[in-house]
Amino acid sequence: MESSQPIGRRLTVNTVIRRHQIEATRTRSLWEDETELHSAALVERFSDAVRSAVPDARITWALSWGALTDDSPRYRDIRTTLARITRDHGDDVAFVPGGFFANLYGSRDEVSRDILDAADLISDHFGRDPRSLVAGFLAAANIAAARERGMRTVQGNIWSQFDIDLQDGDGSIAYPYYPSRSHFLVPGRGDERIDAVQLDGWTVDLVAARAAGMSPDHNSRLGLGPIETLHRLPRAEALRELEATSEAHFDARNVERNGLGWLTVNYEISEVARGLAVDPHMLDAWTGWIRGLRDRWPDMRIPTIGEFGEEWRSRHRDNEGLAYLLQQSGSGVQASRAGETVTWFMTADYRLGVLEDEEGVRVFDYTDYTGTETEPGGSGDRRWSLLGEINQKGTRPQDRPQPIATFLAAHPDLDAALDDAYGDAPEVRALRALA
Repeated sequence: MESSQPIGRRLTVNTVIRRHQIEATRTRSLWEDETELHSAALVERFSDAVRSAVPDARITWALSWGALTDDSPRYRDIRTTLARITRDHGDDVAFVPGGFFANLYGSRDEVSRDILDAADLISDHFGRDPRSLVAGFLAAANIAAARERGMRTVQGNIWSQFDIDLQDGDGSIAYPYYPSRSHFLVPGRGDERIDAVQLDGWTVDLVAARAAGMSPDHNSRLGLGPIETLHRLPRAEALRELEATSEAHFDARNVERNGLGWLTVNYEISEVARGLAVDPHMLDAWTGWIRGLRDRWPDMRIPTIGEFGEEWRSRHRDNEGLAYLLQQSGSGVQASRAGETVTWFMTADYRLGVLEDEEGVRVFDYTDYTGTETEPGGSGDRRWSLLGEINQKGTRPQDRPQPIATFLAAHPDLDAALDDAYGDAPEVRALRALA
């Protein structure tokens, strides 16, 4: 039976250890050779820094194929140090296939083979089978293959990513769900459901996420990522953004609405090295933010993503009861514009995004999950997004936001669906009043 007990506040911290910036396949690497940025000493320092902020924290360490197989003294020392750290603190070791973009470079069969062989290597090196996978974007067939090998939680989606890095994946819901066998962004129903908890990779600012790509004026991945905040913004602005996005998920109303407030962040070891090269206090600033979360919300825990997935699974045996409601107001940093408030309604049937600003209340995203969407069939295609009737990125003529009254009048079934999912929630009553 599903548990009615809420999960509470959770922060998941992931990191990546690799050889090349993009290890596209076992034998093909792109961009920078990052070997010199990785060391056992920096792995130890990162571990100690996180635990200095929250002593009982547990980290998910994701290793690339190169980091798992390189037999140089550097990587042997890293694996030896990591084995001790994981024993001492209860951390998890996972695999990161394809540099976050595995299906861009490899077939489904090739990617599954990498995942299964890497799981054997992790078992050999660390004495325990991996419980999770850190994958950026990952095709449904590969999520299913990981699940068959015992990985019951997969970070296989980067919520809202569009025109950044090497692959797009906008269109899913932002909190945990079980994916469909036909499309990893769709919550699965019945026999289509893959029994693996699907997680987002980076918590982003819901207001800024409506932008596509990045420029000097905006970054659509603005939120908790240290690369997007502490590495690029003045310190005061970076901390304001970290705190505003944290507040949106950890405030009492969000936890009450959803049964959990969940933040997730990935700070790759190579990026830790780059940050420290610019500012020797960068890691202290980042862990200071984490320490502030625990001080303000003492109930916050930092589990591995595998543990978090199991906790969520114990309360949700399928997607049928999902009714997430997320809300954030602009922080005033870059595209997180002050005076704008975004509200998301996210269920297994649809996601609905509503914007309130000086122009009124408008629908800026409506994505229906009840159709027959399928993923791209081959490799080499960066466009893996699921763009609904209206999409938040605004890249098509049809994506122009619509007044809430106009939109609900054109979608009479949605009004009843909101009732079924959210009942008499104040946020739904406010929508009706405005409509």
